[in-house]
Amino acid sequence: MNLRPDREGDVWLFVYGVLAADPPFAYQDRAKATLPGFRRSFCLHDPFNRGTEQAPGLVLGLEPGEGCDGLAYRIAAKDLREGLSAVWRQEMRFPCYEPIWRQASLPDGSRTILTFDANRNGPFYRPEPDEAQAAAIIAARAGPAGTNRAYLDETIRAFRAAGVVDPYLDGVQMRTSKARSTARSTAI
Repeated sequence: MNLRPDREGDVWLFVYGVLAADPPFAYQDRAKATLPGFRRSFCLHDPFNRGTEQAPGLVLGLEPGEGCDGLAYRIAAKDLREGLSAVWRQEMRFPCYEPIWRQASLPDGSRTILTFDANRNGPFYRPEPDEAQAAAIIAARAGPAGTNRAYLDETIRAFRAAGVVDPYLDGVQMRTSKARSTARSTAI
């Protein structure tokens, strides 16, 4: 990980996936944020939580792109050790992500924030399938942490509650619903 730019004080963490549904850390503030130059992408295969080794699910990663809206959480300096340890345990157990400091736009200006980019050199990275393929995988996969569909739905619900709307996630969700309906009707 590149070094923390200011080396002390509070830390802002950029959240763009299901972590927004139930953050495992105490935070002082939360704000909408835009990370320029990156987009969320179902580019990480998940054989551990939302899928299995034989049928991995898909989870979100950050990849270069047009920009990504998400949430920035301010973790107070006094809570950093405990808060970031919880995030590390959840997000860094497997080589899926790379923690990187980036500039993001918040309502009160630009800030340096901690992001977790997709580890494009890691064993779980795959170029993102098209929306229809991603939806078919998400509709059909499940693992010890629940269905891949619940991962998508929880992510969208958390962002909508905070006023963040993502047409990409909405499109995948719509296609996932169609894929599930088609699978049910062909099974009958």
